[in-house]
Amino acid sequence: MQEVKVNVVNIIKPRVELVLTWGGSEELVAAMTDVVYRAYSIEDALRRVRERPELVARRITGFLRDGHHSVLEFMGASWLVEGSRAFTHELVRHRVASYWQESQRYVDYTKGGQLRYVLPPSLASQWAGHLDGVSQAYVKAREGFAPEDARYLLPNAMASRVWVQMNAREFFLNFMPLRTGLGAFHEIRLIAWLMFDSLVDRFPIIARWVWDNLPRLHSDYCRGC
Repeated sequence: MQEVKVNVVNIIKPRVELVLTWGGSEELVAAMTDVVYRAYSIEDALRRVRERPELVARRITGFLRDGHHSVLEFMGASWLVEGSRAFTHELVRHRVASYWQESQRYVDYTKGGQLRYVLPPSLASQWAGHLDGVSQAYVKAREGFAPEDARYLLPNAMASRVWVQMNAREFFLNFMPLRTGLGAFHEIRLIAWLMFDSLVDRFPIIARWVWDNLPRLHSDYCRGC
């Protein structure tokens, strides 16, 4: 393999891209109330909530307030998230979700721009030289070792992309209050807020209610206050 010189440590910021939302909308979930409780057809139920949009806000808010949270499982979202390996190790602890993560075995990080790191500014200013040494060691290891062995040299600061999908109940009522709590790891807090921000326009009633009630949704939210 041709030797590649890594001259610049590529330190990036965590980022989130909304891939899609799936399942029902708040409007559809509100309409299904008339289908399952009042024997409306789906068409008639949708027509009713579209003619009376205040029903959507009242019903969705009522479900959230009264603990009827299973209806949120009929909708959700998926994101492409990029953060450190330290972050992704925390992210995948949420088991009511699906993940497809960047492979350190198959991605050739000797190619330009692939050796990406996520670090807080205080560390980045002092340890960029260390990461340059790590990068050089990895590139050298790729010359004589299999990729799955060379990856042992990559640190927790190594950036990793992960495609993650959650239903709305898991994201809004479990992930958000747990991972935006004041005792949460700062990187996962940032990414959780970026994920939340991407859904404000898609699920506005739920997002507003969660925003207003976030501190009381998880007992650990104010841990470390």
